[in-house]
Amino acid sequence: MEWLELLRGAVAGILAFIAVPVLIYFLLINTSYLVMIVLAAVDFVAYRRRIPFAGREELMRSRTMPGISVVAPMHNEEVGIRVAVESFLSLQHPRHEVIVVDDGSTDNGFEVLRRAFDLVPVSRQMPEDVPVREAPASIHVPRDGRTRLTVVHKRNSGRSDSTNVGVNLAREDLVLFVDSDSILDPGALLTVSRPFIEDPISTVAAALRVRVS
Repeated sequence: MEWLELLRGAVAGILAFIAVPVLIYFLLINTSYLVMIVLAAVDFVAYRRRIPFAGREELMRSRTMPGISVVAPMHNEEVGIRVAVESFLSLQHPRHEVIVVDDGSTDNGFEVLRRAFDLVPVSRQMPEDVPVREAPASIHVPRDGRTRLTVVHKRNSGRSDSTNVGVNLAREDLVLFVDSDSILDPGALLTVSRPFIEDPISTVAAALRVRVS
């Protein structure tokens, strides 16, 4: 049957015509899959290499751990401020400081800290990296010269302005903002620092989970 032979020839010609493009398509799509698998494997290996530490002990010994300045604005926190500051100072971290900014308290919170940590006034120029409405009236540190605590006394200007004062006085690479009535887990600073070690290029901020005690 001549028409059937013609039909077979036409179909064979069509198949021969599209065979090469289809083959190229499958080669390209499978090659792209292979490339993505290889890139994913390389990224996974790089990610694993960015995590050189297994636990808190290794983090405490790490020389690459960024320092942290813990900034705690305070306003009328006489009752619990001593316990809170003691807990901040005792946090596990190879290099951290605590900055308490007394935002014009009308109670004896500042006096409680002065007696508890034997604070003495120091002459210290505050950088003006962040604009503030109320500059420190006085800056105090423990007399022993070892305790990394700074207590700022200033007129009331609100929590955000007091936080900015703490940022200006911070001397470490990272700054952590906490409430002055907070109690942190002993390893909280290590936890919040870890993302900056694992991915220092992409990480710009980290947060802690807050729960009612």
